[in-house]
Amino acid sequence: MNKLLRLTTVTCFALLLASCSGWHLRGSENAGLSLNSRIFLSGQTSETYRIVEQSLSRKGLLDSAFNSDLFVTIDNERITRRSASVNSDSTTAEFELTLKINYDIRDNKKKILRPKTEIELVRSYNFNQNDISSGDKEDAILRKDLRRAAARQIIQQLTILDRIRNQTSE
Repeated sequence: MNKLLRLTTVTCFALLLASCSGWHLRGSENAGLSLNSRIFLSGQTSETYRIVEQSLSRKGLLDSAFNSDLFVTIDNERITRRSASVNSDSTTAEFELTLKINYDIRDNKKKILRPKTEIELVRSYNFNQNDISSGDKEDAILRKDLRRAAARQIIQQLTILDRIRNQTSE
């Protein structure tokens, strides 16, 4: 009984520490999203666009163009893959993935708050010729990670601009 009580206490304490430190599970990047503005999202429907759209809609922040305070345009998402290094037998040992995506943010009066900006993110991974399927899986995971990171950057910019707008209007 004493062991169970001690284990429960330690577990609760660990959970309390994790929640107070700002730590969060990967994929819960919109947990701290607190905007006071309504947002209209437009542009090329890409995977990153969908991630931003899902994050904003979960918080009930997406609205029509007529009712929105901030307008975000996301377009021109592209991911390239290149050989980053080679083995002694001239086969690829490491690949590099690069995601580039453009976005801009305007207010409801069409004033540019964040001019067209290109996000560029790079990840690399080791490639094993003998285990091609694991390389494909790692490639897919890194592509998803790149898109989530780009979406986080866009949402962070929205949060910053929203706070600035709210401070200047008070």
